[in-house]
Amino acid sequence: MQGEASTGIARGRPRDAGKREAILACAYELVLRHGYVRVTTAEIARAAGAGKQTIYRWWPTKAELVLDALEHWAERSIDLPAKGAPLRDFLTRVCDGATRAGRVLRSLMAEAQFDDELRALVKRRLIEPRRDGLRESLRAMGIGPAEDREALMRAIYGSLWYRLLLDEPLDEPFIDAMARLAKCVARQCATGQSATTQSATGQGAAAQASSGG
Repeated sequence: MQGEASTGIARGRPRDAGKREAILACAYELVLRHGYVRVTTAEIARAAGAGKQTIYRWWPTKAELVLDALEHWAERSIDLPAKGAPLRDFLTRVCDGATRAGRVLRSLMAEAQFDDELRALVKRRLIEPRRDGLRESLRAMGIGPAEDREALMRAIYGSLWYRLLLDEPLDEPFIDAMARLAKCVARQCATGQSATTQSATGQGAAAQASSGG
């Protein structure tokens, strides 16, 4: 009896794992096809052959489920960059993933403008980890001080999201432009002058010249 009980437990785990995989795969595909707002938890359950209670036992909200589904897809479909990866390598992999999941990401971000909980989840689980990865790649290039690194991170990541939201290509020319920008900042940092200080000095000089001072 004891052996049968342990065998039953062992057999139960793969079934649970298989059901979870099916739910995550269906959630991703449905949101990719129809958008976040139009997909319901009940539809995901039906597509995966699962009960709604099973889904609610594992995911308290649709937002948590869809973000898990996105991460699950990324882990299996994208060669994720290592921490501190060269900038071009980091951007190539992130841009590839963002392009392939573009409809899901645009759908999530659009709804996040009206849903505080979803916006917080997207920022914590999707945006901040990739910001951190970009920071590490910039740090590995020797870009500092911290305010320069942060400004450059926001410029690159903001440009990426701008193009993604407008469905513009995150292609080699874009990656080349971002890599050149980072190299320019790295050269400025190597001379010992902060890029943000240099920019402020240049703006001040331009303003003085335009005023005739």
